[in-house]
Amino acid sequence: MVKPIFLTSLRERVGKSLLSIGIMQKLQNMGKKVAYFKPIGIPKGAFSQKNDPDVGFILSTVFVTEQPYEIVNPVSIPDCYYIDLIDANQKIEHLNKIKAAYTEISKDMDYVIIEGAPSIRKYVRVGLDDVSVAQSLGINDLIYISVESSDKCIDNLFFTKNYFDFRHVNFKGVIFNKIDFDYIARIEELEKNHIRRYNIPVIGKIEKSIELFSPRVSEIMEAIGGEFINEAAASGLDNRVETNIIGAMNPQAALKYLRQVRKAAVVTGGDRVDLALAALNQDVSCLILTGYIQPDITVITAANEKNIPIILSPSDTYTTIRNIERLKPGIQKDEIHLVLDVIDKFINWDLLFN
Repeated sequence: MVKPIFLTSLRERVGKSLLSIGIMQKLQNMGKKVAYFKPIGIPKGAFSQKNDPDVGFILSTVFVTEQPYEIVNPVSIPDCYYIDLIDANQKIEHLNKIKAAYTEISKDMDYVIIEGAPSIRKYVRVGLDDVSVAQSLGINDLIYISVESSDKCIDNLFFTKNYFDFRHVNFKGVIFNKIDFDYIARIEELEKNHIRRYNIPVIGKIEKSIELFSPRVSEIMEAIGGEFINEAAASGLDNRVETNIIGAMNPQAALKYLRQVRKAAVVTGGDRVDLALAALNQDVSCLILTGYIQPDITVITAANEKNIPIILSPSDTYTTIRNIERLKPGIQKDEIHLVLDVIDKFINWDLLFN
């Protein structure tokens, strides 16, 4: 009989797709037959691009299948204006689609990894929230993903536990994901003093991976609408960016900060030749020059010699930084092999699979 693993969360962007990839790899390595299922996908566009990018990525990597896309992701609801595009009258139609697809995809499988909606609140207005979908599929166990590296994780955890109890579904356990290294010890303390008292299983405590969650220069360029100007450093577009530095001070003051960081994106004006040259002698991944100001040729030459991309941003420094901060880097195909390595030692697999 197939065993479903249904991943849910209270917040959005908690890494459900990443966990799905890692769990699938683990089961595949164990020789198990495992499928991926996303009941409700979120396409990029309301009409033109109807495929969910996360589903497409998983179908091209860890779950290559002959099943039609509509079986893996039976319902698509675009984020933009979705309240106007779907109403409660469509609930039965969509749930029937989801049930039919789940029945088909779970045939001959040992496990099905189910990626829930961005949050358990989403689609509750129309009766297509995670709990409603799970109940329609006859699934009673839900796994909660938490990403807060602060004590508010406890309130959110118990709110979700109480909500699941109210809805008559089982809180199978919690996976703390993308947790800051210095907060792991605090979670262990909270687990001992609070979480265990209420019989909430902690399935995993996964540290944040700088390697997986740091954006590449190419992702930052896309996020800010920037233009790459030194083709000789094209291979540097794959560089990782671990931190951002705003170059608004003199070079001597900037060096104090630059020497303390690794793989930085330095954001400054194109007319700041002195600061740009000082930055290029440190561990930087790229230069981002704001206001669309072309740099001096000496800056371009130095950047080419060190294989550091120069990106022109059309925005001012404040807007550029805000756009970078909004960026949510995704996993690249060449990083798939790293996912299981990152989560393997942090998850109680017996607890998850049984």
